[in-house]
Amino acid sequence: MRAIVRLTLTNLLFLVLVALSQVEAAPAVKLENINQHAIAAQSDSVYLVKQGDTYYSLARRFQIPLDSLQRWNNNTLQIGQTLYLTSPKKKKAVAAATAKPAPKTAPKASAPVAKSSAASTPKRAVESSSAAPAPAPKPAAYKTKSRVLVIPFDPHLYFSDSDYEIARQSKIPRQNVRHVFRGRLNAMLAPDGYETIHLLGGVYRDSVSELSRIYGSLRYDYQDNKQSRFNHQPVVKEEKGNVLSWVKEQKEKLGSRGEPATLPVAQDPDKHFGVTVKDPEFFSYFNNQYGIDYYVFINQFEVKTIYENCLDRAAMNYERDFTVHYSIYDSKGELVSGNKVKVPYHSNINNVQRIVSDSMPNMAQRVLADLPNGK
Repeated sequence: MRAIVRLTLTNLLFLVLVALSQVEAAPAVKLENINQHAIAAQSDSVYLVKQGDTYYSLARRFQIPLDSLQRWNNNTLQIGQTLYLTSPKKKKAVAAATAKPAPKTAPKASAPVAKSSAASTPKRAVESSSAAPAPAPKPAAYKTKSRVLVIPFDPHLYFSDSDYEIARQSKIPRQNVRHVFRGRLNAMLAPDGYETIHLLGGVYRDSVSELSRIYGSLRYDYQDNKQSRFNHQPVVKEEKGNVLSWVKEQKEKLGSRGEPATLPVAQDPDKHFGVTVKDPEFFSYFNNQYGIDYYVFINQFEVKTIYENCLDRAAMNYERDFTVHYSIYDSKGELVSGNKVKVPYHSNINNVQRIVSDSMPNMAQRVLADLPNGK
């Protein structure tokens, strides 16, 4: 009889232990899943450095300004290093908002943890870099303003004879100069009365692949200038009567002797480096994706020193031209404007931040003047 009682008690104790172990295991599995989700969400703004990676190649791949990428990572790059693709301060703030500890009670208490994690998800998407996924914009039916999509110039279509002087005085790598101009001009192309969508440094999802898709859908060539029906760009006339204009006229007279010289198409004031969309699905895709009304393409950026207009040879003070070629299309794929903007500047000023603050606002304002008033 005693043996039967002992066997029964042993079986009951074993069943109780099994039941308790299952109850305790349930919340552990739940917490493990939550932690894995949080880690995956935070890893969208970092990159593991591999052999052959350089700051320049990574900045171009993820469409991030080179100076910002170096600053976020203390200008160090080693194989196996975790590289930040956005500001570490923003990343820590997002991680603190999402990594709230779950209560160590029954499985029912795990519901608020899931709720808080879901509630913090929009904040994490807003802070993500251009290389990380972010929520798509609202459909066109919910737009409060007209939308314009800004496409920055391809870094391969940047031409300059002044990057060495600018980089030396600005104390930045020479390859960074083009990315500073590209990023600052892109940021300033934000017309009043419009909701501007920037694929470079913006918050819209999958912008790296979107830019790659756009560049692969375009064809560039020199085209006749087309004035916008909303604005007429002023024609800059050269001053007559001064010493520089007289010297230029004498050179033209000397060059006119013999066979007539043909003007290169790149120097023709009536032509610009325009863009043509060769993908028939381009406009329908981006119209449905973002609800776009107008597209602003920056096609080419030029920095050219005019040595003929010497202001002070001893001080290396020449005239320098910044030229921006652009095209504006509407949502139907019709060309609204195709032109170029030339902004003269003094070559003895080589600080890149000074150049940006002095010349970029005027460039952006003149390009955006070809758009209609926003609704």
